Parts: sequence; structure tokens; C-alpha cells
Amino acid sequence: MEHRRRRSSSVAAAGTLLSSALGMRTPVAYKARRRASRETLARGMNFAVGGAGVLDTGNFQRNISAQIDLFQAMHRTQQRGCGKRTALVVVSGNDYAYAADKDNGTSAAIAYIPTVVRELREQLRRLRDEAGMRRVVVTNLHPMGCTPVFTRPLNYTGCDPLANAGAAQHNAALRSVLAALDPNNRTFLLLDVHTPFAAFLLDDNNGDSDNKKFKSTLRPCCESFRPDGYCGEEDENGTRQYTLCDDPGRYFYWDDVHPTQAAWAAVARTFRAAVKSFLST
Repeated sequence: MEHRRRRSSSVAAAGTLLSSALGMRTPVAYKARRRASRETLARGMNFAVGGAGVLDTGNFQRNISAQIDLFQAMHRTQQRGCGKRTALVVVSGNDYAYAADKDNGTSAAIAYIPTVVRELREQLRRLRDEAGMRRVVVTNLHPMGCTPVFTRPLNYTGCDPLANAGAAQHNAALRSVLAALDPNNRTFLLLDVHTPFAAFLLDDNNGDSDNKKFKSTLRPCCESFRPDGYCGEEDENGTRQYTLCDDPGRYFYWDDVHPTQAAWAAVARTFRAAVKSFLST
């Protein structure tokens, strides 16, 4: 539901961090496949692209349909099988950022939800019925209104309720899609990242007693000088146009949209057992 487009940060892609936080070995990036050893390839492959979405996001990036196409093309040319046939689908909101930026408002992003979820349903079906995935883990959306891109205008004192309502609407639609696709929960697991994110971001106690580790949850570690700037920006003289915290591990957000590695690790602890149980059945 972001209301303007953001540039890349120094934090790894959410899917990679989430896999690591769940205790899974990092899969090989698709672009690095030719340089990878057989042992490394056995970890799986990451087809994700930064900035990509369920649909086209205006960055000429491979959307989820194109990523599945690549997997199927590779699978057809391989003589050996695909191992456990497990997929992790991470939807982080790039489609809504694109819609909001194009039409200059969160309301436009919310109106885009049925289109995004409808396409996501088709691609999840493809993973099961055409790509042969036996287990598919798919994330819902975190409270989008609590990302620093929304909390900065509020002086980092609160979250944007409209953006959070949009995330809740997306999540409700996704639950309905998965219930229709897989009534017995045999293939799909809805990975609820929204609940633990909310526990850290909206709960004054900053999560449970074991996880009171974040000095800041609504203000990012890397903060641009300008509201329309970005982490990593430099002026024409090479002078950085952002501040950087001393300890990213004490911050929930790295920049104005990306959580830190410490945040992903804390979030993943809340559902790691459930994911492992689902994958082992």
C-alpha cells in the first residue's frame, strides 16, 4: 500500500532472509545457477527478483508468472527430479506500491487488491497443478501502514490506518483463495507474518518478554534526510544524504520499507515450528 516507489536497500531479499530465519539453507539465485556446484543446487533455487510483483510493477522485472515459467522450463530440461517439490511464495506489496505511485494514493492500491489476489490465485494453482509442487508456503502482508514510509509523516509516533486496512483486506482475500484452492490444507500453508509483525509494531510491550530487543520499531536504522529521498542516496559530491544507526540489530526496520535481518529472525521464531511440521508431513 506504499504511496511512493522506493529504491533498493542493502538488506537481502525478504524470501532469502525468511528462508534463513526458518532454518532453511539459502537457495541458489537463478542468475548464479551456472556457477553453482551440484551440492549447492540441491538446496533449491530462488527465482525471485527485487521489485517484482504478482503482476507487472513497471520495473521490467519478472513477475510471478514469468518466474514459474522459468522453473518449468528448467525442469523440462533436467533429467533428474526436483526433490521435495516445495515452494515459498513471498508477496510483500510491490504491486500495491506500483498502483499507489501510478495513481498517487493508497486508495488506488486498495482498489487493486481484487486484481492482485485473483492473479495470485491462478499462479498458486499453477504451482500445484502444472509445476507439481507438493507443498507451497505463501505469506500474507504485514501491517503496511507501520512501515517507516508511512510512519515518517507521523513523526514515527503511529501507523497509517488506511494502509493497514488495505493489508487486512488483502489478507482476508488470500485466506478465502487458499480455502477454495485447498480445503483440506494439504498443499498450501498460509504463512501469517502479519500477526508477529503487529505484535512488535503495534504492541507497546514490543512483543513477548523474550523479544524486547528493538530500540525502535517505527523509525528505521537508515533514514534519508529528505522525505522523498532514500537510504544510500548521495549528492553530486558523494556526500551521503542519510543517517545510519550504530546497531541495526536494535531496529525493526532497516530503511523505509525493509525489515532488518534481526526483525525477520524474531518474526520467524514465532512460526518456525509450524512451517517445519507442515513441510515434514
